[in-house]
Amino acid sequence: MAEVESSPSGLQEDEAKPPWPLAWRLAWGQLLSWGVLYYAFTALSAPIHADTGWSRPVVHGGLSLGLLSWGVFALPVGMWIQRRGARDIMTLGSLLGGVAFASFGWVQEAWQFYLAWVAVGAAMAALLYEPAFAAVIQAFGSRFRKGIVLVTLIGGFASTVFLPVSHLLTEHFGWRQACLVLGAGVAFIGVPLHRLGIPKLPSHRDSPTPPPLAIAESLGAFRNDFRNRSFVLLALWFTLHTAVFSGLIFLIVPAMTASGAEPASLLGAMALIGPMQVLGRLLLAAHGAEFSAVRTGRWAMIVLTLSLLVLVFLPPTFGWLACFGVLFGLGNGILTILKGTAIAEFFGSERYAELNGAIAAPAMLAKAAAPLLLSAVWEHFASPHWVFVSLLCLVLVGLAAVCALGRQGRSRGG
Repeated sequence: MAEVESSPSGLQEDEAKPPWPLAWRLAWGQLLSWGVLYYAFTALSAPIHADTGWSRPVVHGGLSLGLLSWGVFALPVGMWIQRRGARDIMTLGSLLGGVAFASFGWVQEAWQFYLAWVAVGAAMAALLYEPAFAAVIQAFGSRFRKGIVLVTLIGGFASTVFLPVSHLLTEHFGWRQACLVLGAGVAFIGVPLHRLGIPKLPSHRDSPTPPPLAIAESLGAFRNDFRNRSFVLLALWFTLHTAVFSGLIFLIVPAMTASGAEPASLLGAMALIGPMQVLGRLLLAAHGAEFSAVRTGRWAMIVLTLSLLVLVFLPPTFGWLACFGVLFGLGNGILTILKGTAIAEFFGSERYAELNGAIAAPAMLAKAAAPLLLSAVWEHFASPHWVFVSLLCLVLVGLAAVCALGRQGRSRGG
């Protein structure tokens, strides 16, 4: 396993103090950014539909376009962070995301709504998890797991905090004013938090290569990466997990309701997912800072498999739905951390940011496509049951990828 020999300042691991203040600032930034740019839309979509008269597919198409934009910008963001650090791009992401989200409050036409979502997607690529993980890797050195665990622990409360906040703002002031307030929060809190809170990348890490040549070098390196079996298996694993999470979150309520689940039981079970994600991360943190991404990931994927077996084969009673919520939350919470640590374990920190961006790009495209493709499966078979069968198949392929990754070993030459 490739490990970082020293901290970015050049101090040996036993001499360097982990930069916990940086991790805390990144963690609060993730709470804010995830809460507004990703989760707030859940509370806003129905009021937007009711007020504008746009159909639900039109309204939710904005989110899909934002996720697609996230995937398109993931790799350029990673390449930027690799050469210049995360401070400038996360600062710009906070400004762009805040302005774009606030602009929802002014849009009158669907095309304006979609244009704002493209900007929000670009901001998500510059802010959500992957850039923060890269900043942790650059600052923490070989202790990166500790920093990533902290960032994901705090970020895991984003939906818990911002879903009710978004709902209350909408109830009291209307959805347009809620967008203005939430967007202003991202800009006025996120910009100084990232600009002043993230250190500039040390000068010896800055690339002396002119930008065109640097891009050409990166593209040449990517060609080798795509021939590396370990890289391909990691990308497959993360892409399938992201597709499963996205498809399940957006379709489980209508699909399970159509399958006979009581809405109250279903929502009660769904409410368990967030706390269980945090519990999974706490359990991983308690296990120690030297956990293996492959060994831990194998167990996490098995837990996800069990959660989907519940949905496919067992009746939709509250007890079984609660069992699903616990299992799915635990597995997904752990996998979020592993997405931040696995690349560094396999390939070290030298090209972490751009490799992370390269793997995040197909994962975000899968996040955008999964709800649409699974809806098509439902339509084709005329049964919501096949949505969960399809998700189970995706998880099983992802589990196979993790197992193959373990057999492959952690050699760069894969």
